[in-house]
Amino acid sequence: MNANNTFVVLDLETTGQSVAKGGRIIQIGMTFIRQRKIVDHFESFVNPGQLIDRQIQQLTHISQKDVQHAPYFDEIAPMLQSLLSDAVIIAHNINFDYPYLNDEFERTGFPALQTSAIDTVQLAQILLPTAPGYRLLDLTTYLDINLVNAHRANADAHATALLFLEMWRRAEQLPSVVLQQLQTGEWPLLRQTQQFLKLVRPKGTQQFDVQDKVALQINQQVSSANLKDIQPIDYPVSVAEKRSLFGEWLSQNEAQEFLMDRTHRFLTKRSDGLLTVLTAPRMGKTIAYLIPVILSQQNTVLLTNDDSLQMQQLALLEKLSSLFDVPFRSAILYDPSAYIDLPSFIKTLAVHDSSQIQFAKARLLVWLTQTKTGLLQEISIGLHNLDIIQDIRGNEKSEFFKRARQNADVANVLIMNFQTFFTQDQSLRQKRHIQQWPLVVMETPAQFVDDLRQYFHVSFNVTALKNDLKGIAHQEITGLTHKQRLFIRQSTSEALKILKQLTQSESIKTNLKRAERLALVISHISQLLALTDAHLPQEFQLIESQLDKITRLQAQDDVVSGSEQISENGQSQTILSFDVLERAIYHKKFVAHIRKLLVISEFLPTAVTDFLRDVPDTWTMERDFVHDDRKPVQLVQLQKKSPILHLQAMTQEDVGEIMIIVPTEERVNHWYQKIKYAVTTNYNIVAEGVTGSLEKIQRQSQTNRQNIVIVTPKIFGTMWQRDQELPAIVLVPERDVWQPVARLASVLNQMQRHQSAMLVTQLNAMQRNRFKQQLSIVPLDVDHDLVTQYHEIFSHR
Repeated sequence: MNANNTFVVLDLETTGQSVAKGGRIIQIGMTFIRQRKIVDHFESFVNPGQLIDRQIQQLTHISQKDVQHAPYFDEIAPMLQSLLSDAVIIAHNINFDYPYLNDEFERTGFPALQTSAIDTVQLAQILLPTAPGYRLLDLTTYLDINLVNAHRANADAHATALLFLEMWRRAEQLPSVVLQQLQTGEWPLLRQTQQFLKLVRPKGTQQFDVQDKVALQINQQVSSANLKDIQPIDYPVSVAEKRSLFGEWLSQNEAQEFLMDRTHRFLTKRSDGLLTVLTAPRMGKTIAYLIPVILSQQNTVLLTNDDSLQMQQLALLEKLSSLFDVPFRSAILYDPSAYIDLPSFIKTLAVHDSSQIQFAKARLLVWLTQTKTGLLQEISIGLHNLDIIQDIRGNEKSEFFKRARQNADVANVLIMNFQTFFTQDQSLRQKRHIQQWPLVVMETPAQFVDDLRQYFHVSFNVTALKNDLKGIAHQEITGLTHKQRLFIRQSTSEALKILKQLTQSESIKTNLKRAERLALVISHISQLLALTDAHLPQEFQLIESQLDKITRLQAQDDVVSGSEQISENGQSQTILSFDVLERAIYHKKFVAHIRKLLVISEFLPTAVTDFLRDVPDTWTMERDFVHDDRKPVQLVQLQKKSPILHLQAMTQEDVGEIMIIVPTEERVNHWYQKIKYAVTTNYNIVAEGVTGSLEKIQRQSQTNRQNIVIVTPKIFGTMWQRDQELPAIVLVPERDVWQPVARLASVLNQMQRHQSAMLVTQLNAMQRNRFKQQLSIVPLDVDHDLVTQYHEIFSHR
């Protein structure tokens, strides 16, 4: 292979997953690249000689009519052989398209191709490690490559060609030390993908910090001195003053202006206090509270578990600092374990691991040349379930964490999630020489109470630990010295003795000490087992985090303990747990170190609201609502008609993604099968637990795509996140989903993000009355044709 080869990007649309099981090609698309330029295209429908399944028609939009007059594969095979025999084949998932094409050749009596081949999925995973997904649609969206008519072979081939050329360019920008490792290392790359990397010549001009064959972005040093006191800018009270300060940069609405002024009044009050504000969706609340914050120049903490919101907050703070010409610093800080530890990663490069882990190392090598933060969560796909991640997590001494902490120590506004605040709050205040934070802002705080509980919660599955320890004690472990095996036998004996004592004593303080000793003993056993091929039990893998929590609990007075019996796989299991009294910790470790707490959200569960409002009597407690003129959600009552008939009528229109929420995964499968065979539509059906996990479905969601997405109420745990929006149309066919009714409020708040939203379900009179401000009931006559009525509704949207 050389750079002067002809590269042919190939894409096939087929009737099935393999030729051996009766699958056939129904469309072939090819894009030709010479001298790194697209020079030609070829495309053709192919008559499969069989009917095309309706699901394939839905996915590809290729109908029986499209292929009925197309050539059969054996008619175009000679031409394909001529075009491809001397070329390098490229495909997005090469191990599907290339073997499929060769199987078709062999089926029709032609020789299989022997040409080199490159996989763009693996190239993208290595060269674009932080991409949100590696489907062709994900990558073209991420790189702003135009892809029209996805799942048509000609369009997909052209888009893949553009993707390949862009990755070639990016490979050239890599530092030579990293490129050389990719070219010569033992990476499990498909077919001749690594040979392609050997063609690449470095052309980048960017300077990197090279540490033991690992290249990093050069660190921009931050002054260790705090900013000098800066006089706050006068807050613009009147509309004219706001226009003068903001210019054309900010087009305010009344709701945003109200929240801005309300926040300013809260900040300037002399007394400590809590302000809870409920807002409408998409009214610009983040910038509304950030403006008075930055103008006041107060040390402020912004708390949220929503990573995308954190990035939005940081970007807005930087814009505001520039707009107001204020020497203002902001920073994001995570717990040390969220960052990579470079020495640990470099150590893994000397070890030849499994193919999956070797591939992860290649991705991490490239990512280190791109990241400015060292946050492992930047690689959102394909790494977090691998053992290597635990091995390379950072600590207080890790370089990337120290960089982040250095920025945090001189920041006026500090952005953190709840977990990081719990671990870093005290040292951050000590560095600033303050006893209390002047202001803490919580946006989307629904997870706060759960995170506070989990920060201290320790649990041991006593039954599982006993079984694991007994198994290890009677196991002949190879690869250890006699002294090490003796140590394991003694340690397992000690651990079993401690477990027995834990279940017999009622002294919480004594049991905490025993739990600490148990965790230490198991940790030492785990370290020895890691030197062998022995399997490390799941309970052992959790022990380090348990040990950290036990240390936290030992410093608290308000610790409680409990024991419960659960049934797992027909076996009774004893679970021993230690917790804190959350409200006591909330007072001592949180509220006591804050002067003002501002809570802003579109929706707050009652339990979270009550918890947060449990503040000292000396605090003022205020609550406000920011009203907005957002359009209400259209409500279509199912009435006596089957939800399937409603869905059939809706999908006759091009209305974008439709979400169906049902009570359980069992019901997901029920509705998936029902829709699959009962609804005639071009929509693609995606279902939680059937076609992928909820996380994968949400990550790949495209609200403008023709998808029917079927999910469980687990969606309520993530829908508040900024990058997990609901589509404009939601169908809830079973009333059980609305228990508790707070879920309905959450759904309506999310749906009001869209200008035209429709909820199709059955609500009772109480529910309709309670949410009448957010609902607009659409009159529908179920005794007449639903298709015509939905067409009328959608035509006026």
